[in-house]
Amino acid sequence: MKQRLRSSLLGALALTAVMAVVTGCAGNTAGPGDEPSSGTVTIKLATSITGSSFLGVTAGLKEGIFAKHGIDLEVTKVKDTSTGVAALVSGQVDVAAMLTEGAIGAVAAGSDMKIIANLLTEDQHILYAGKGITKIEDFAGKKMAVVGPGSGTEILAKYLFEKAGIEDKVTYVPSGAASVQVASLIAGQVDGAGLVQPYADQAAAQGMNKILDYRDIIPGLTPQVFGASGAAIKDKPEALKKFVAAYAESTQWIVAHPDDAISILKDDAKVSGAIARSSFEFAKPDYSLDGKVSADGLQTWIRLTKEYGKVTKSVTVDDIYDPSFLPGS
Repeated sequence: MKQRLRSSLLGALALTAVMAVVTGCAGNTAGPGDEPSSGTVTIKLATSITGSSFLGVTAGLKEGIFAKHGIDLEVTKVKDTSTGVAALVSGQVDVAAMLTEGAIGAVAAGSDMKIIANLLTEDQHILYAGKGITKIEDFAGKKMAVVGPGSGTEILAKYLFEKAGIEDKVTYVPSGAASVQVASLIAGQVDGAGLVQPYADQAAAQGMNKILDYRDIIPGLTPQVFGASGAAIKDKPEALKKFVAAYAESTQWIVAHPDDAISILKDDAKVSGAIARSSFEFAKPDYSLDGKVSADGLQTWIRLTKEYGKVTKSVTVDDIYDPSFLPGS
């Protein structure tokens, strides 16, 4: 069964498009494809997630695991979570791999999408700082790089600094992508950044100081999830169950075959073998082997997005998460 992994960007859908289509999507019962009674079904997946975080999908495609489960998976890469959410609620895709805070924001805005599984069980950010900063309290009066206002990186940074008693003493600098954040940190334009791999290794190689792993401070905080459209949930429930089962088997496979998984990651991410191995080893304990999302972690995310982000409407775990598509459900 041919699997398709496309690199093209979806149309230039912005977050404003989410607000425009959300109100109309609830009554739309036509998904990107009807679910057949048997045989293979196509699932269209948009993702802004890449690298080691997305390795379960990448390896599952290469090893034919999705095909074995009767899923012809079409993957389209998009530039960010807001674009993926817009594609999802407008009916261009069935599923989107996205940041958890983006899913919460979409549901709070009125989308009928639901989280159906997770990619990882723990947050992957590592706090790195410039020279002279050796503990989190040293950030008082310093500059912290974040993706942008209201982003997950800013939300989590504010939470960490508040726990340290210095949240109002830190300046948050919108720096965009992680590649820009690490460059700004190394250049001394900012004093700290929460980095994922391989950017964390780049910071370490340039003499930046590791302060802490976010997952040690905020455990169970699922960083990335699969969200399904309301149309797909209604029209393709069995296909979504097969998709989640295939993903779970794929993550089990990469954990059981680390050398093969690292080789796949190296080729897909176009990084050195050493960087691929370091990225894989850091993520390995957190690969979701069953897709189950921590309800406590989601509740924490909901609280943090209201306290430190731009979400103002109250939502519940049941509003955003449907565990009925997990294996064995």
